[in-house]
Amino acid sequence: MMHKIIIVILLSFFSCQGAAKKEQATVDTDTAKNTAPEKRQVHTETQVENTPSGADLLAILPIRHFPITDSTRFDNYEKSGIPDHGLLKKINFDPRRKDATHFRLHYTVPFSKNFSAVAVSYRGGENELFTILITVNQEGRIIDKLEIAYDEVAESAFSKTSRIEKDAIWVTSANWMSEVPIFETQLYSVESDGTFQKVDSDSVPN
Repeated sequence: MMHKIIIVILLSFFSCQGAAKKEQATVDTDTAKNTAPEKRQVHTETQVENTPSGADLLAILPIRHFPITDSTRFDNYEKSGIPDHGLLKKINFDPRRKDATHFRLHYTVPFSKNFSAVAVSYRGGENELFTILITVNQEGRIIDKLEIAYDEVAESAFSKTSRIEKDAIWVTSANWMSEVPIFETQLYSVESDGTFQKVDSDSVPN
């Protein structure tokens, strides 16, 4: 008789233990269902808030002051600036190359309060890298654009660098194909309306 009572007590004890564990598991599952979506939502909102677009990108770009030297190359173009997230589309920038990729916004130039100027780089295929200075009016339309740096890794023989002043830009092209490298410098004036005007070569200082 005593053995039967002990068996009944043990069965009751284990039955209660199993019910408690099942109830706790149900509570944990419900808690996870209620909290997981909230965490995912917070993470998504943070990503959106930290991704500026359009004209907002200009406000967070660094301003470079005169004189400015631009020698953007393959080995350094990803170390400055930020990827484009809509500005170039908004101002209708056309690189005129179907293989243009990896667009980056590097810095702005304070030529005038009447227009903005931003340096942009992009890759042309796998071997070429272009850096363009773009001026934009207050309505968000492109005024003018000028290639201020160039690099290529197919031959590693051609490049461009530039020196930018308040009212002038010197663009120097280098050709290393021959034993004696060839350097040519072209001067552009920066006009008050945001356009770039090519200056006669005789006026370019040596």
